[in-house]
Amino acid sequence: MISIDWNPMPYLGPVPINWYGITFAIAILTARSLVIRWAPKYGISKDSIDRLLVWILVGVVAGARLYYVVQNDFPSYLTHPWRILAIWEGGLAFFGGLIGGIGAAYLHCRRDGFDFARAGDLFAPAIPIAGAIGRISCGLDGMDYGTPTELPWGVVYRNPNSYAPVDGVPRHPDQYYELAGDLIIAAILLRLRGKMRTGSLLLLYLIAFSVLRFFVFFLRGNVEPVGLGLKNGQWTALMILGASVAMTLWRHRSQEQNA
Repeated sequence: MISIDWNPMPYLGPVPINWYGITFAIAILTARSLVIRWAPKYGISKDSIDRLLVWILVGVVAGARLYYVVQNDFPSYLTHPWRILAIWEGGLAFFGGLIGGIGAAYLHCRRDGFDFARAGDLFAPAIPIAGAIGRISCGLDGMDYGTPTELPWGVVYRNPNSYAPVDGVPRHPDQYYELAGDLIIAAILLRLRGKMRTGSLLLLYLIAFSVLRFFVFFLRGNVEPVGLGLKNGQWTALMILGASVAMTLWRHRSQEQNA
């Protein structure tokens, strides 16, 4: 059993320290640094990367917030719509951010005449690396805590400010299962760079991450099933998986016909 006595938001004098916000910023900066380092191989300039990242960041925050709002007491948000903007209260969902970020990147690429498939290949390995960084604070803060377990690496949250139940029950460290899965996916994508057709890396990431999330959500303890024993995140994973596989098959068939 692993004991975690981590305060999610301590104070430095009168100033609160938001660990989730800090790791979110570190994840974005790390992804930017990696993408800029890889960009010359794709013929994309640093200025173009920064403009694209602004769109992606807006899409990530908007998508993550809207996905969370729709899934969590949506009628309450409709009656108090100003709360939708209160992201400092917490409530950002990764799947929503992923969809919003990709959508914003696509719109920007269309607007500026970028090759979206090429940009997708460039960014694909950085996404799971950034995701893994974000999971560090999730695990420490008790966000997205796991289901009870008797395994020796079960975690018990002790801090009264933890987002997880402080009940002495060991739980799966599902945040770190996902972290490990993200790093494995990133390693595979980096290994395959330049060995697949343009546009394939982003689709491969979406397929691999959807499978990872589908199984991790069986161990997610802070959400309940919504249908057929599956949770919202699992239904979203299945939709992304289906769309990504269909797009991969369609692109493969189109490229064969044009060969």
